[in-house]
Amino acid sequence: MIASFDQSIMWSEIFCPRTVEQMIGNEDARLDVMKWLSKWIDGTRPLMLVGPSGVGKTTLVKLLADKFDYDLVEMNASDTRNKEDLEKLILPVFNNTSVSGRKMLLFLDEVDGISGREDLGGLDYLVKIMKEPTIPVIMAANTQDSAKIKQLSKASKTVKFSPIPPRILAMFLEYVLNSHDKVLGMAEKNSLIECSRGDVRALLNNAQAMIVGYNVPADSVVEIDIATALNGYFSSNNSLEAKNYISQANATYPDPRFGLSSDERRKDKLNAFFSSIISSRIRYDALAPLLDVLSKADLVVGRIGKNRRWSLLRYMDNIIAYGLFENTRKLGIKYNQYSMTWPIMAPIFARAQLMRNLLSKLATKTHTSKSTFGSLYLPYLVKIMNDNKVDPGELVLDLNLDEKEAEALAKEMERTLERRKK
Repeated sequence: MIASFDQSIMWSEIFCPRTVEQMIGNEDARLDVMKWLSKWIDGTRPLMLVGPSGVGKTTLVKLLADKFDYDLVEMNASDTRNKEDLEKLILPVFNNTSVSGRKMLLFLDEVDGISGREDLGGLDYLVKIMKEPTIPVIMAANTQDSAKIKQLSKASKTVKFSPIPPRILAMFLEYVLNSHDKVLGMAEKNSLIECSRGDVRALLNNAQAMIVGYNVPADSVVEIDIATALNGYFSSNNSLEAKNYISQANATYPDPRFGLSSDERRKDKLNAFFSSIISSRIRYDALAPLLDVLSKADLVVGRIGKNRRWSLLRYMDNIIAYGLFENTRKLGIKYNQYSMTWPIMAPIFARAQLMRNLLSKLATKTHTSKSTFGSLYLPYLVKIMNDNKVDPGELVLDLNLDEKEAEALAKEMERTLERRKK
C-alpha cells in the first residue's frame, strides 16, 4: 500500500513492473520471449516483438536482461538513418564482450521507424547482419506494415503483443486506485479504460489526471498537434494539466546529430518551447529563467543521445512541464513555430521567395546545387557586378532570366552596397 499521494510523481513510474511476474497481459507472448532467451545459443535468429505502444515490449526486455544476467545494450533504431551509422553502432557490440564480463543482449527499439525515412540502406543492412548474430538480439516494432519490415521479420522469430484487454485493465485500475485510497465512479473508470485502448501508460496517466481534477477528454489517447499542445500548456490552470498537454503532443526530443527535416524540427518539443518563448514579448528578467531551464534540458537530451540512454527520455516531459510552469503563467505566451517575430520573419520570407528561382537557374548554369551557389558563388558574383557596375538588366538577357529574378539580383547588389557603407 502506498501511504501518500504525490501528484508530481507519475503513476506510470510508481507502478512500473520490477519483475516479469508483475507485468499484466500478453502472458503467452511473455512466455515465448522468456523461453527464447533462456535457450539462446550462438547463431539463433533474432526476436522481433510486434505490438502497439504501452503493452510492455520494452519493459519485458529490460526485466529479462536483469533476470538472466545480461548487460543490456539499448538502441533506438529510428534515430539511426543509414547503413554506416548502424554499422558503427552494432558491429562493436557483436565483436566485443561486456566490460563486466557478463553476457550481452542487444535491443533495437522502433525498427519500423527506419522504414518511414528516406531509404539509405539501414533496413537492408539489418536484414543482412541479423542472419549471423553473435549475441542475443531483440527488436521491437509497432507494426509490420511496410514491405521492408516484413523482410526483416522473415529473418527473425516474431512474437506479437496485443493491447491489454479491458477486463485486465479494470482490475489493474482498481488496484492502483486502492493503493492511493482514491475512488472513481463506474462511468469514469469505464471511460478511462475505453480511452486507453489497451495502453497501460495511457490508462495510468489519464487516471492520475482525472484524480486531480483534469477533465480527460474521450479521445485523450490520441496525439494532438504540437501547436495545440503548447497553447494548452501555456493556458493550463495546474501543472499536471499542463504536463498532460505536453505528453499528448505529436512531438519528440530528437537527437540533432542525425539531422532534422523541417517537419521533424517542427515536432521537436524543445525547439517548439524555445521558439514560442523567444518570440513572445517577455521582459529580459522573466526570459532568463525560462531559457535556463531549456538550456539544461537541451544538455540532458544531448547526453541521452550521445550515450544512447533512450529510456531516460521519458523524464523530459516532467523536466520541461514542471520546470517552466510557474514562470510562464500569465505571460501570454502562444505557440510560434519560428524563433523570430513576424516583422523580422516577413522580409526573410520575401527574400527567400525572390531568390528561389534565381538560385535554381544560376545553379543549373554552373552545374552546382542551389545551396552551394547561394552560399559560395553568389556573394562573389554580386561583388564582381558591383565593382564593375554591371547592370542586372544586361545579365538578365545573357542568362535568360525573367523580370522577378532580375529584381532579386538587383536587391542583392543593393544590400551588399548598404553593408559596405556601414
